Amino acid sequence: MPVLEVGNVRIGEGRPKAIVSIMDTDGRGLMHTYERALYDGADLLEWRADFWPDQDPDALSGTCFFLSEEYAPTAPFIFTYRTKGQGGQAEIDRAGYLDVLRSVITQGEPSLVDIELWIGDDAVRELVDLAHEQGILAIVSHHDFEGTPSVEEMEKLLWHMVELGADIPKLAVMAQRSQDAHDLMRATHLVYEQANVPLLTMAMGTAGQTTRLTGEVFGSALTFCALGTPSAPGQVELSDAIRTMEGVHRSIEQG
Repeated sequence: MPVLEVGNVRIGEGRPKAIVSIMDTDGRGLMHTYERALYDGADLLEWRADFWPDQDPDALSGTCFFLSEEYAPTAPFIFTYRTKGQGGQAEIDRAGYLDVLRSVITQGEPSLVDIELWIGDDAVRELVDLAHEQGILAIVSHHDFEGTPSVEEMEKLLWHMVELGADIPKLAVMAQRSQDAHDLMRATHLVYEQANVPLLTMAMGTAGQTTRLTGEVFGSALTFCALGTPSAPGQVELSDAIRTMEGVHRSIEQG
């Protein structure tokens, strides 16, 4: 698996790295959850800025900069502004989304930034290039809350993200049955065998829960975990997820 260094975290080495999403709506809550997640063993943190009450791009950039200064030396963090159509809170058009991302990339100094695929190839490339100019890694993401596409379609999506310059392609689908989870793992593994970047994939929902814990087996290098309230269906509590993934890692090492 290719290894990507982000601060003191090596993504693609050892067990999948555990990410916790922070969705608090005030400064005190934000800092409390950050510190609790770090204490409980999170490798990376994701600030879900779409939950923040002040949606002005400059306000989001300012809070992002504060988090970077306060926490990035301890644990890298992802800036995510999740739109309604991709399962988030932000009701915003393409132009507004681009304004937020441009502002945060140039002023907020996150370790990584999530860029949603739906904005179009040219816009994704623009934001990826802008992030790289600022020394920020780009996650290009797509979420399907309706179901699980075919193995071929998922493989094509992941390769398209690679072609657009993603440092980490992210694909989340909704599993209605166990076969959906198997298909997601199959597609991930096919890309993992040839890609030169780490992958972040999962099948959401109860039927896909195993994909959140066994990524090391099929090629997903990161996973999202719950810290109390999950940010997506099927997330496993952080401490339980880490314990399970470390068990899987030991089993792989032992052959």
